[in-house]
Amino acid sequence: MLKDFKMDELRILCAIAETASVSRAAQRLNMPQSNVSRTLTSVERKVGLAIFLRTARELVRTEFGEQFIHASRAVLEQHEQLINLADRYKNTLQGVVTLGAPIGIHQFLGRYILPALRKTLPELQINLVTRNASEREQKYGAIFNSDCDLLISPFKPQNENLIARPFTRFRTGVFASPDYLAQHPIAEPEALVDHECITLRMLGGSDNIWTFKSKNGEPLNLTVKGGFVCDNTLPAVELAKLGMGIVYAPYYSLATELAAGQLVPCLKKERCIDLQAWLIFQRRDILPLRVQALLDGLSAHIKNLSHLLL
Repeated sequence: MLKDFKMDELRILCAIAETASVSRAAQRLNMPQSNVSRTLTSVERKVGLAIFLRTARELVRTEFGEQFIHASRAVLEQHEQLINLADRYKNTLQGVVTLGAPIGIHQFLGRYILPALRKTLPELQINLVTRNASEREQKYGAIFNSDCDLLISPFKPQNENLIARPFTRFRTGVFASPDYLAQHPIAEPEALVDHECITLRMLGGSDNIWTFKSKNGEPLNLTVKGGFVCDNTLPAVELAKLGMGIVYAPYYSLATELAAGQLVPCLKKERCIDLQAWLIFQRRDILPLRVQALLDGLSAHIKNLSHLLL
C-alpha cells in the first residue's frame, strides 16, 4: 500500500515539472539541490514508477508523470483553498455567533448590552438561543452543545476542556404579590417551608432547595414545595403576580414588576444570596475572531452594570 504524500513533496515535484530541471527547481524553491533530488528519488521509489525521464538537457515527464503532476496540482490547489477558508473563518468579524443563555439573562442582555454591541460590531449576526439549565446540570455541570459558540450558565461546564470565565454575580431573592404578602406575611426565611412556593425544575422540581443567609451570615438551605413547577422564571413570575405563590428569582429579572408594584420582596436583601453566572467557551486559540469579539464585548459591558445585578 502506498504511503500518503506530503504537500512539500508535491510542491517540489511540480516545481521540477515546471522548470524541467532539479537545479532550477531548487533555485526557485530556495532549497539545496540535494534535497530536491532526494525528494524526487524518494517519491519515485514510493510509487514504484518513474515520474521523469532523465535526458542530457532536461527532465521529461513520463506518461504516468503527466497524470501525477496534473493530480498533484489539483491537490495543492485544494489545500490552498482549505487554508484560505480556515483563515477567512478564523480572522473575519462577519458571520453568525450563537449565544446560549437562560431566558432571563437574554432579557437583561437585550435591554442593557446587545444594542450597544450591535453598534460597535455591526458585522456580527448574534443568534440568541434559550438554554434554561436543568436539574441534571445543577448536579453534573452545564451542557455545552455544538450549536452554541458561547454559553452563559449558573453552573460550570461538565466538559473540563472548556473554559468557564466568571461573567457576573447577581442577587437572588423571593417575591410575591402585595395581596399575597398582606394575607401571608413572612418574617424569616424559615417560614417559607409553610408557604405556597412556585418551584423551578433546575432547583429540584417539586421539592426545591432555596438558599438564603442566616442571621449570622451563614448559608441557609431550605426545602420548599408548591403546586406549580416551572422550567424557567417567566411563567413563575406571572403566577406570582397573580397571587399564586412565591417566586425565587434574580432581582434583575424582576426590575419592571418591582418598579410597577406588581411584586414586592418577601425578605430583606441582606438575607438573600448572590449567585455566579459563568461564560463558557472553547479555548481562545481555536475561537473565530467574531466569537472572540462578542466574548470580549459581553465581558467589558457587564462590568459596568453590577449596580443593576446586586
